[in-house]
Amino acid sequence: MEKTTPIGLVAGFVLIFGTIMMGQGWTTFFDVPSMVMVIGGTTAALMVSSSMVDLKTSLAGIKGLFGYQAPDLPHLVGQFGDLARTARREGLLALDRALEDVEDEFMGFGLEMAVDGVDEEEIEDLMAGRVRTELSDRRVTVKFLNNAGTFCPAFGMVGTLIGLIQMMQNLEDPAAIGAGMAVAMITTFYGAFLSNLLFLPAAQKAKAQLEEVELAREVVQAGVLGIVRGESPSMIEKRLGLYLKEGGATEEGEEAAELRKAA
Repeated sequence: MEKTTPIGLVAGFVLIFGTIMMGQGWTTFFDVPSMVMVIGGTTAALMVSSSMVDLKTSLAGIKGLFGYQAPDLPHLVGQFGDLARTARREGLLALDRALEDVEDEFMGFGLEMAVDGVDEEEIEDLMAGRVRTELSDRRVTVKFLNNAGTFCPAFGMVGTLIGLIQMMQNLEDPAAIGAGMAVAMITTFYGAFLSNLLFLPAAQKAKAQLEEVELAREVVQAGVLGIVRGESPSMIEKRLGLYLKEGGATEEGEEAAELRKAA
């Protein structure tokens, strides 16, 4: 389970609202009309900018942020080495017994086709299609969260403008101007708060998870195709080992990516 996401959210809420509670006039920060303006306006804008299918996909993707488990790439590489040795000694049909121990669903999908004797190009196409569908759903979630992070501050500003207009229409009591200005600014606070603590950080987390999943799927696809082609276990492990160096945007990672593509 992804632990940093809930921990970060709880810590952020405690920090901000704890600071508010320690100050004077903390009740001013809890304004229902301001919440309705920011949350309702953002929800409406998201419905305008997204289809119903994308909304459902995004909500499922957001839920998945908390249950995400990072792929264990070194384990995948070692597992493919063992599978390749089994296939070399006993043939591809022997992998049918090993499928019971394969936890990765995508790996099982590819190995089942290999055991069934499906053509290499067909396996590659089907696996690539499945990856495109999965990553497309994750990209929809990233876009949804980025949009929410953009709309929140905008509707916070809209709420502030509404409050200022209403305040300017009632200037008979100068003493009430300060209080009216404070209430008008609350929606800007809510918009900035939700955008920078919730939506934009969640979009970055979703994007990072997408990249990890994409890399893991490439490892699995390369491993399955290597076994189908009858490559030696050591060669498969070496090729897949290049992916392990590709995790960061370092010069070493970029060099590993180029070597992998050349292979």
